[in-house]
Amino acid sequence: MAYFGVTASGSEIGAAAPGEALEAGLRRRLSRCPTGAPVVVLVHGFNFHPGGRADSDPHCTLFAAEPGSVPGDRRVRSWPEGLGFLDDQGESGLCVGFAWPASAPFLGSLVTRGRTGFACVYERAGASAADRLAELVALLQRLAPGRPVDILAHSLGARVALAALGRLETPAGKLILLGAAELGARAAAFMQAAPEPPHVYNVTSRANDLYDLAFETFVPGRGRGERAVGGGLGVEMPTWVDLQLDRAEVTDWINGRGVPLGASSARLCHWDFYMREGALAAYQAILRRQPGWDVASLRAAPRLSVQEPRWSRLRPRLPAVPGPSFGGGLRRA
Repeated sequence: MAYFGVTASGSEIGAAAPGEALEAGLRRRLSRCPTGAPVVVLVHGFNFHPGGRADSDPHCTLFAAEPGSVPGDRRVRSWPEGLGFLDDQGESGLCVGFAWPASAPFLGSLVTRGRTGFACVYERAGASAADRLAELVALLQRLAPGRPVDILAHSLGARVALAALGRLETPAGKLILLGAAELGARAAAFMQAAPEPPHVYNVTSRANDLYDLAFETFVPGRGRGERAVGGGLGVEMPTWVDLQLDRAEVTDWINGRGVPLGASSARLCHWDFYMREGALAAYQAILRRQPGWDVASLRAAPRLSVQEPRWSRLRPRLPAVPGPSFGGGLRRA
């Protein structure tokens, strides 16, 4: 099959399916992938936990072939299906779901550890979870030398992906970050620690503004004036592009390249990055190296290098703020 589930604990990674060996399972699936077919690792965000309740286990929801069986959860849409990984023998590539313990009781952790549950998980994301992700990427690189290993991550999973970069000896492939829960200065530092900075697509949305603000409020160790990368990285980096998915110009550009991305209607939503019709198909175009979707081409398109002001989805008459070519147009709303 084109999908393989992996579960990370504090000290090791293993196949999610009982009785299946990690390395043997990956080796067998990689051997069936034709040259040029993508290999991508999926990383979920906060409040998901492997082995927990079905509605919070990423193997049963985001990474499942038919996650709609979980009722009433608007966060659920199959990432492997949306990215074009089919139930085949590997012709469509290999999609690896990386599940890590990303939940902790918010107030309970505050009482027992003196830190909120989010702060505890944030620290775990940059430590043990990043270690395990780096191990997985290194294993895939060893089993399939010369084949790029890409990463698609949502929310706090983006911190896991960025923090893993400096732990790799061989550069990672492309990174697609959706609603990344990380500060700009820390993201830039992770990029600089990599053996070679990967090409990063930082997908932002003004519908995510409330979540960006909440992240800035609760993230530990935030310096004065530091902002989430939801408004753009904020510094020049030639392998990084900020792409505001809910701008009309961006939607038009994507539709013009044959990807039917639906109109954005959400004003406040953390899951619109993958729940929106056609969004996963846009990321599929990146992962499958379709012409014109590379970072250099996106950075060269002036109308794509704009970040609208924070809260502009709630106040739609505010004008967009043109940014420099690297897409860091947002400063303060």
